[in-house]
Amino acid sequence: MIRLDTILEQIRTYAPDADLSVVRKAWVFASKYHAGQRRKTGEPYFAHPLEVANILAGLRMDTDTIAVAILHDTVEDTPATLDEIAETFSPDIAKMVDGVTKLAKLDFRNPDEHQAENFRKLVFAMARDIRVILVKLADRLHNMRTLEAMRDDKRVRIAQETMDLYAPIASRLGIVTIMGELEDLCFKYLRPQAYEDLQAQVAARAPYFDKYIEQVNERLSRSLAPHMPEATVSGRVKRLWSIWQKMQSKHLTFDEVHDLIAFRIVVDNISECYGALGLVHGLWAPLSERFKDYVAQPKANGYQSLHTTVLGPEGQRIEVQIRTRGMHSFGEIGIAAHWKYKEGRLALKKEEIEKYTKIRQLLQWAEDIEDSREFLDVLKVDLYADQVYVYTPRGDVRWFPAGATPLDFAYAIHTEVGHHCTGARVNGRMVRLNYKLRSGDTLEISTRPDQHPNNDWLTSARTSRALSKIRQYLRKEERVRAIELGRSVLDQELRRHKSSLKAILKADGLRAALEANGKRHTDEILAEIGYGRLSLDKILPLYVDADLLEKAKAKAEAEEEPANALSTITDLFRKISRRAGSPVKINGMDGMLTTFSKCCRPLPGDQVMGFITRGRGITVHRSDCRQALVLPRERRVDVEWDAETKIPHAAQISIVTVDRPMMLADLSKTIGKMNVNITRAEARTTGEERGHITLEVAVNDTNQLRNVMRGIERLQGVISVERQAPQ
Repeated sequence: MIRLDTILEQIRTYAPDADLSVVRKAWVFASKYHAGQRRKTGEPYFAHPLEVANILAGLRMDTDTIAVAILHDTVEDTPATLDEIAETFSPDIAKMVDGVTKLAKLDFRNPDEHQAENFRKLVFAMARDIRVILVKLADRLHNMRTLEAMRDDKRVRIAQETMDLYAPIASRLGIVTIMGELEDLCFKYLRPQAYEDLQAQVAARAPYFDKYIEQVNERLSRSLAPHMPEATVSGRVKRLWSIWQKMQSKHLTFDEVHDLIAFRIVVDNISECYGALGLVHGLWAPLSERFKDYVAQPKANGYQSLHTTVLGPEGQRIEVQIRTRGMHSFGEIGIAAHWKYKEGRLALKKEEIEKYTKIRQLLQWAEDIEDSREFLDVLKVDLYADQVYVYTPRGDVRWFPAGATPLDFAYAIHTEVGHHCTGARVNGRMVRLNYKLRSGDTLEISTRPDQHPNNDWLTSARTSRALSKIRQYLRKEERVRAIELGRSVLDQELRRHKSSLKAILKADGLRAALEANGKRHTDEILAEIGYGRLSLDKILPLYVDADLLEKAKAKAEAEEEPANALSTITDLFRKISRRAGSPVKINGMDGMLTTFSKCCRPLPGDQVMGFITRGRGITVHRSDCRQALVLPRERRVDVEWDAETKIPHAAQISIVTVDRPMMLADLSKTIGKMNVNITRAEARTTGEERGHITLEVAVNDTNQLRNVMRGIERLQGVISVERQAPQ
């Protein structure tokens, strides 16, 4: 277990005058509460918060943050309280500890919602104080380092969550050291066979890589020395996950990846960056299409560096990054490099406040999204996307995810500008709302008072802020329509029974209906009727004599017509619930009419959600299906797989292979041995001697699909096997 003195000594290396008393006090407090606790690894539990603190000391963080790291599990896993921490330390430290602490597992419909709400809480805390996420990233990094002690299923779940959320956040904050290690660790647990194979291939070539790096380092250093004597040069083999991603995206084997090695030159100032670039290009021929100038135009998170790819010794492609020492510090630890110590306390330098604000803007829209699962889904859009930069008419720079449109720009300016946006003038010419922004564009938004959002806007917008604002508007409009529809339906039925809605509102204001259904306002009752979630059978008996209802029902049956002119979705469910064999349950009820979305093809074992559709019952989507996000939240229902019902489902697999004879026959034979039927197959070849095969197979669940994919992966000549992702 790491010692407190080791952490304190590391802090002294970058903050000699720092007040260390808060760290010592946190050690005493947490060691008392964690006494006797042990981790799954068998080591004392207190080793974990100390390791988290040590990671943050490596990021040169302030003493308050390091104290929070030591305290971060006390409220969640011991009897310690936030009030006690606030009293012992400070309200700020208590707030940060609260931000990292998970929510109690109460009142959540499923694990997905619990995860989403936990992350939502974390992001709110992060928007208030960016240091919260740094503690969480360090916490997750140490948990990933010790993940081996967990059950297989838990390892996969945690690794997937880390790859989906925490690694992209580290990337957006520019903390490359943590991001890279998280990605490699996730790769290890999510694709263990591919990880082991790639690791073995890299290890086998390690002696060659070491010799090559030494050769290039020596040549670069000798060339730079006369002009930049303080310049430093280093080289490394790229991370396993980075290599694997390139193999997948370019459909390459390991031997076909030619730029496995990257070099870094660190100099004193910006002019030397460009001078070093000229020297590198003088040594080896550059590939002009692979040059990026992030010094003149930094990335959205503030990252700066020159990137060039050249044909180095032996004709090998090598990437060279050139940066100043300040750029290097930020390039490694990102946002953590913004803070400096001043009189023993943390201080944010004035020139860095703007960069810090840009990163916070990624999070501030979160307050607009009410549904935690939707919040999580749209957050991923911003985390994963590459960035483009555009200019306002005043020359201010705005950053957006790649694929963003004028709608995103308009909503970034102001919600009302977005709501009334009709188009934009880009570089002096008019463009449509679905125009894809390009780096360097200058935008001026056109608006019109009678313009309003519609459903098509959800397919044009890209940013989470724009999507959430559009959905809010559409939901508000749909609620208005639902209230009017509910009013019309209820009034029509009441008039059939010699009454009217106007008379009831005058008599009791629908008080009996409100009390019977747990509602507070008349509009809530009317909206529920309009949405089809509340049957008139629950309203009419409160206001219509039972004999009149019975006579009306008998008359309707005699005339073979429905008792209600506009039957509600609840009535539809009652009629179709007799149909057996549905593999999902809706709100705990089975036998409902269900259809499965072709956009994401959910399988038993996937996390799913359902949407009410008129005439087709419930449409089931995977929880991460982007198309499902455009559907109204009011029509969402909870669904779960029925373990007792086993029926085949269609799943699509995308396979990249070498172009060899009998490949399709071997695939069919392998799958046939698993008693799985191929329902459709498409195959094509490319000029790169690659085969692209899409198979549709009938499987019972995700476990069977994974077994099929593992069997395919073992075939000679198969480069990659992927389940087609949800759209």
